[in-house]
Amino acid sequence: MSSILLIVGLIGIFSGIPIAVALGLGSIVSILLVPGLPLEVIPQRMMVNVDSFPMMAIPFYILAGEIMSSGGVSRRLVNFASALVGHLRAGLAMVGIVSSVIFAGISGSAAADTSAIGSILIPSMVKKGYDKGFVAALQACAGALGPIIPPSLVMVIYGSITGISVASLFIGGIIPGLLIGAGLMLITYIVAGKFNYKGEKRVNFEEFIRVLRESVLALFLPVIIIGGIVLGIFTPTEAGVIATVYAFVVSIFIYKELKIRDIPKIVLNASISTASILFIVAAASVASWIFANNRFADSIVKLLGMVSGNYYVTLFLIILFVLLVGTVVETVAAAILLIPVLFPVGQALGVNPIHYGVVIVIALVFAGITPPVGVLLYITSSIAKASFSETLKWLPPFLAVCLIVLFASAYIPQLVTFLPNLLLH
Repeated sequence: MSSILLIVGLIGIFSGIPIAVALGLGSIVSILLVPGLPLEVIPQRMMVNVDSFPMMAIPFYILAGEIMSSGGVSRRLVNFASALVGHLRAGLAMVGIVSSVIFAGISGSAAADTSAIGSILIPSMVKKGYDKGFVAALQACAGALGPIIPPSLVMVIYGSITGISVASLFIGGIIPGLLIGAGLMLITYIVAGKFNYKGEKRVNFEEFIRVLRESVLALFLPVIIIGGIVLGIFTPTEAGVIATVYAFVVSIFIYKELKIRDIPKIVLNASISTASILFIVAAASVASWIFANNRFADSIVKLLGMVSGNYYVTLFLIILFVLLVGTVVETVAAAILLIPVLFPVGQALGVNPIHYGVVIVIALVFAGITPPVGVLLYITSSIAKASFSETLKWLPPFLAVCLIVLFASAYIPQLVTFLPNLLLH
């Protein structure tokens, strides 16, 4: 069954069929070929992962991101980042990275982070003479921080499937996420020196205080989300509700940039995004059940054992496997497919479950910035009006930063486990 599912699913994906449909077709064909296995198992399994309390976080974080994009929150975050680092070499590019780091602490979605910040900054950077491919590649990698820095939709999915604490996964992603952000800034600074990308005018102290005062409510939202989770005031799912209500109140009653008439459109956009994600989750859940039913994870463990019995080599092969799958399967679908398979492998390997989970999530995020899938690259290329080849030309140095942090996190567990051990135990 697993082989049939893989073959049919991959044929569908490479044929351009939507991923959820391709996985669904593969599951149907594989089930039909097993005598006595009823098709009713498909809707039953589709509901298993969708109908869970942790999954309820997804629509709320998406809705919060939509409200912030429309209600002036994201613009104020960009203004604050500009006052903070805009005077540095390649100022606007630095602003894009810092803004993405802050926004990642609110939305939990790479696509939301990339679209919200990219739509504001990419046109300005292109107007200032930045290479289109450069800004598209940079902002795609900066946007990929969305699922790494808490909150994270992918970590919510990981926790709901494995039973691992979502709060611990959230906190474990902070240091790797900040390291990737710092690495992107370093590469940008080096590139800026070669191409003479200058900084913006430095703001004086009074102007900085004014911008800070205007943006303090927006900056306070990540503090509420992470602080509330760390202090045990609310769960990650409840944090999504708090974030939505907070963004709604601030955008309508304080910033007054969001009108009541805008709400139906915002809710519709959030509903479409949520439905597309949960459709992938539901379809991939059936495929995951088939893999589990056929003990596919055991086969992977045996195969890795045959290749190497060394802990470090095995961990490297697992990461490489996730990265390869991510080149052809979208992040959410790859998460639902791989987590049930790889989690038992990590247990057999004896890896700390929080450390292992965060490393797998970071690796899964690469699906958004590696071709041919590369959803984030398509988003930023479209905003920058750059060809895909122009964007790919600039991708390697930024991708190298992300890979270095990924493998550093894999082989230096303290980068992941230090904060969860400090704050949650």
